[in-house]
Amino acid sequence: MIALSLMSVGMVEETASVIVILRAPDQGRLLVMEVGLLEGRAIALEAEGAKTPRPLTHELTHRVLDALGGTVAQVVIREFREKTFYADLALRSADGRDVVVDARPSDAIALALRSGAPIFAAEAVLAAAGIDEDEIADEEEDWFGDAEKEEGEGEAGPESGTGNVLH
Repeated sequence: MIALSLMSVGMVEETASVIVILRAPDQGRLLVMEVGLLEGRAIALEAEGAKTPRPLTHELTHRVLDALGGTVAQVVIREFREKTFYADLALRSADGRDVVVDARPSDAIALALRSGAPIFAAEAVLAAAGIDEDEIADEEEDWFGDAEKEEGEGEAGPESGTGNVLH
């Protein structure tokens, strides 16, 4: 497994979808995922440390886990098949049991950022869907266009610095 950090989140103007870029710093590789607007907004809010008046789904899930004494141990983006990413949400119960739950990567990433859990990708995922960091500079402007982006501050989770964040 390869450790990932959130690099940036931005909106694609033409499709109103959101692009999430995860970075594997030790490999110089990036994972670029298109996620829905609401899921992308949840990731951006967590990356910025913003609080909402009422809990969003990932915040509610985090609160339920906490109330039950459970934690998010890690997120693993385990598979890339037919242009779709698949993730596992690894949980630890109050009595120490490890439980793995299938999850959409966007939901798992938002929850990992909220709980401070590490995010990983299977080597096969990076091999199949990863992009060299050098390639991203030219393409990022094409993806995001003139979308409003801002440099993130602080940490988005362990070993992860944020870059551009959706507003």
